[in-house]
Amino acid sequence: MAALEKIDGVLALSVERDAGIKPPGDVVTVHALNRSIDDVLAAASHAQDHGRIAVATGGISSMVATGAQSAIDDDADETPWEEFERSLRHHGRLSVNFLVLMVLGGAISVAGLLSPPVPQALALAACAVLAPAFEPVAMLGVALVRRSAYAIRRAVVSIVVGYLLMATGGGLAFVVLRALGLASPKTLASSEGMHLIIDPTAADWLVAAAGAVAGLVIVTSFREAVLAGALIALALVPAAGVLGMGVVSLDAGLALEGLQRLGGDMALVVVLGGLVVLGKDRIVHRGRKPLA
Repeated sequence: MAALEKIDGVLALSVERDAGIKPPGDVVTVHALNRSIDDVLAAASHAQDHGRIAVATGGISSMVATGAQSAIDDDADETPWEEFERSLRHHGRLSVNFLVLMVLGGAISVAGLLSPPVPQALALAACAVLAPAFEPVAMLGVALVRRSAYAIRRAVVSIVVGYLLMATGGGLAFVVLRALGLASPKTLASSEGMHLIIDPTAADWLVAAAGAVAGLVIVTSFREAVLAGALIALALVPAAGVLGMGVVSLDAGLALEGLQRLGGDMALVVVLGGLVVLGKDRIVHRGRKPLA
């Protein structure tokens, strides 16, 4: 309590003595500026020296504090480690919902690649937003920065299983569409989306690189409502769909081209996204070790 009281960014502080049942002890409520959240959580980490603790963080819609309104208005828009890591883990962990969305994303991407330009654009945007393909790859970049073997292992498992199923969804969609006569070589050759995947230009790579950077900036700055733009800029989902098409059609060249584009976009997210997180760790969070 003494440490929390000294933090300038703490605007309100209260305690309920012995109100906690699990874990037992006091319940402390802190309302603080975003720019001071690392100091608050650092103080909370020291409380572990005295026994078990449970820490919950969350934003509020508004706050008014006498004499502090200018500080509130000019507050930072950074997300603490604990929150953006939890968000990535939640959206990128293996679950039935995660796997179903990956399969559907792969299927929609292939259907889009085999469609005329307007429905193709809609389908490619939809599959990029629908499939949780970005989160496990971004989590890998964060885990590497954290040097957490546990987090790296979880991210790798989610990537391998999730992308295999996404490619499977794309392959199955291709089989169905080919049986219906909608997946001819002429259709593939005329698809602008296919050229974007198998023959990307420097401009395409620039768009993907900007999307990779933007994705981690968004996730780490309370701006997840605009994450869709970064997802659409990347070709993670349609590239996996192309990989699936190549496998089911026994076209090794097509599968390799899809895999190359997929690997390139993944590398952009891991490397450039990791640099974003590393920079924020040094500049914003000042090297504070997360609570978990």
